[in-house]
Amino acid sequence: MKLRIANLSIERFRSLRQLKLEGLGRVNLITGRNNSGKSSVLEALRILASDASPSVLYEILRYREENLSDSDEPSRIVGAEAPTQISSLFPGFPPLDKIQEPIVIASNGSNSPLRLSLSLGWFSEQRDPEGFRRLIPQQTQLFSETEAIPALVVEAGSARRIIPLENLRRLSRRGLQSSAIEEPRIACAYVSPYGSEHTAAFGPLWDKIALSDREHDVVDALRIITPDIEAVSMVGGEGSRQPRMAIVKAKGQPRPLPLRSFGDGLNRLFGIVLSLANAKNGLLLIDEVENGMHHATQADVWRAVFRLSKRLNAQVFATSHSWDSIEAFQKAAAEDAEDGVLIRLSRRGDEVIPTLFREDELAVATRDRIEVR
Repeated sequence: MKLRIANLSIERFRSLRQLKLEGLGRVNLITGRNNSGKSSVLEALRILASDASPSVLYEILRYREENLSDSDEPSRIVGAEAPTQISSLFPGFPPLDKIQEPIVIASNGSNSPLRLSLSLGWFSEQRDPEGFRRLIPQQTQLFSETEAIPALVVEAGSARRIIPLENLRRLSRRGLQSSAIEEPRIACAYVSPYGSEHTAAFGPLWDKIALSDREHDVVDALRIITPDIEAVSMVGGEGSRQPRMAIVKAKGQPRPLPLRSFGDGLNRLFGIVLSLANAKNGLLLIDEVENGMHHATQADVWRAVFRLSKRLNAQVFATSHSWDSIEAFQKAAAEDAEDGVLIRLSRRGDEVIPTLFREDELAVATRDRIEVR
């Protein structure tokens, strides 16, 4: 498989002022100390894959509690104060009127090269004779004289899109259902560090693979932790008081039981493998992959990830700061013909330095207990 993302470049995104990752693999594990930028790399990939869709931007901000205000403030404002924390995406959390250089995320691989830039622009509103709204670029020196509308300006190739920050703010009120029809540029599934908290969130993912071969892949993977599992399904959802839940049929049990009854490790694995089944021909992103899973099962979990990612033509990016996870990753990578790459991020002042370990180098690092976290 020729990789969808062989090289990745990120400029001026959060704490990553300039980061270049070259020679990526089909399965990539990103390690590093806290605040080294591991989660920011996953966020940048989500933004690139979705063409900076409003729902993805909102989910990223909400997860870090940087989401928009739910108050009834006016949606249009004067000057640089805005009801959003969108500036947290830019280095140093600058005031909106001080954002000058764009975020740039770029990659190359099997498809034509991808490049996305996000900048902050100021606009005024005009209505044409038919009453349709138009946004006209506004000069910063006019802020004190006229009402200004802040907006993200997204450029991808020759396409240019303007996303008023008020639109993101509306998402915080209405939820994400209004953005369900958004089609990403690249199929991309994301598993948060706490993705096993509520199995109800897995319902839409399960519906996409139910009664297909990928359903069997999920069940086979769950047997890594609980060999007696025979089948999985999603039930409920008939009303607001009956959220959907995952249930499991297991040998020796007279009736199906909630997946939650089998512990956090099985729930975590269910979320990872179900997301991988939905990342066919695209990307799977997993933050803190080891959460909830016993170290004794992690090598088998990585083997399943390597096997399924190859069969589904998916590229995997995961983060971890666990030595057990790194050792388990190395064992699985050594058994697979395709490249597995470990990426260590370390911080030197404001600069983040990447070091890539491929299979042979990773084997030496784990054998000699060289610090790669």
